[in-house]
Amino acid sequence: MNSITLKPEIQELYTLNEFISNELQEENLQVNLIVEEIFANIVNYSNTDYITVNVEYETPTLTVEFIDNGIEFNPLLKENPKTPKNIEEAEIGGLGIYLTKELADELEYQYENDENHLIIIKNVE
Repeated sequence: MNSITLKPEIQELYTLNEFISNELQEENLQVNLIVEEIFANIVNYSNTDYITVNVEYETPTLTVEFIDNGIEFNPLLKENPKTPKNIEEAEIGGLGIYLTKELADELEYQYENDENHLIIIKNVE
């Protein structure tokens, strides 16, 4: 398993995407979307001092673990947003966790030692 620790700043997303792409040895749009949504949520809402990301890739399974010391938040308990009847009723935002739940093959969350641990498992082949 390889790890990287980042500042909770949105520009660090480029470093994180490169780190994960190097692990996969290619880009994967679904993985990028999941990583971007989770990272942005942590940066914008957690009030954390750091974000550590552990990555392990054993064909075909990618495991990504986000760890932060921010506000305790279990994204698995967040209710899915209501589906709008049409594009005019659609609201901006609020879909990141929902998309992650839909795209990931497995999600696990735990809060221990004053840290959030979100594990995302995705089959990439």
